[in-house]
Amino acid sequence: MKSKIVINSIGIIFLIFGIAAIINTILNIEKRFAPILWLSYICLILLAIGVLRKDSSLIASQITIIGIPYLLWNIDFFYQLITKSSLLGITDYLFKSVPITDKIISLQHIFNLPLSLIALHLIKLKRTDFWIISITQITIVFIISRLTTTYKENVNCVYHNCANFSFGLPYILEWFLAYLIMITLTSYLIKKIFYKKIK
Repeated sequence: MKSKIVINSIGIIFLIFGIAAIINTILNIEKRFAPILWLSYICLILLAIGVLRKDSSLIASQITIIGIPYLLWNIDFFYQLITKSSLLGITDYLFKSVPITDKIISLQHIFNLPLSLIALHLIKLKRTDFWIISITQITIVFIISRLTTTYKENVNCVYHNCANFSFGLPYILEWFLAYLIMITLTSYLIKKIFYKKIK
């Protein structure tokens, strides 16, 4: 009973932040609708659905997408918060003059990953092919982001790197290679930690 309450609470938190992010974007006319396509917002909504439906594959697929990027985001954020200087450049936008609602919604990067892992632990991972969802999702999001957003908006970093580093490859190849590596590594760890074969 307690685990059910925890799971539902996590799902509701994700849903609230996901809806808030979309509404905030829609109300911000200057940014148009481009930020709705951010993987962070898409993952929030899909995590909410996955948690509330007790769909461990959907939850795991979103963790493989956000896992490493969110770890880097938190390292960059707390480094800049403590030292007052930029490290990777990922969270520089938070320390500029942006609306308080944008800052509050961005703070989901701090709790999203741990809550997702808790939910996955409680629901139990039942399949190991969740990475297929991840690969399909990032491919679709990349294509839509390139077709409907501008270089200046750089939604999902599809035009140029959002951080202060590069691998020196053609950027589209670099983008997909980075995600494939992150998804592969995170999928491996999730399977090792959360998947238990039913004997």
